[in-house]
Amino acid sequence: MTVSQQDRRKHPRYLLHLPVKLHRGEQELNAQVINASAGGCLLQMAEALAPGEVLEASLPQLKLPRTRLIVVRCSSTPTGYMVAMYFEATLADDAAIRHLSGDQLAFDKPPVVH
Repeated sequence: MTVSQQDRRKHPRYLLHLPVKLHRGEQELNAQVINASAGGCLLQMAEALAPGEVLEASLPQLKLPRTRLIVVRCSSTPTGYMVAMYFEATLADDAAIRHLSGDQLAFDKPPVVH
C-alpha cells in the first residue's frame, strides 16, 4: 500500500501567492510562494536550486522570522522552476497561513502556473 504525499505530511498545506526574497550568501533571489504549511513551502522561481541547498528567508506574513530553508526537490516548468523546501527549525504559524490562504487547502495536483 502506498501512502500519498498528502497523507505523509505533518501539517496541512494551503494555497498562497506571496512574494519572497531568498538569500544565498550575498545573493538575493526572488520567488513566489505557491503553497505553504507550518513545515515548508513550494516556490516558483526563475533559478534552479539543488536538493539539499540551504537558503535563508524571512516570511513575516506567515509569522516566520528569518530562517533557513532546505531544498527538497526542484523541477523545471515552462515558466521557471518549482522548488519544494522545508523550514529547518522554526515553524511558520499555521493560523496565519490558513488565514492568508482563505482556508484553501492545496492538494497533490500540480499548481496552475501562469
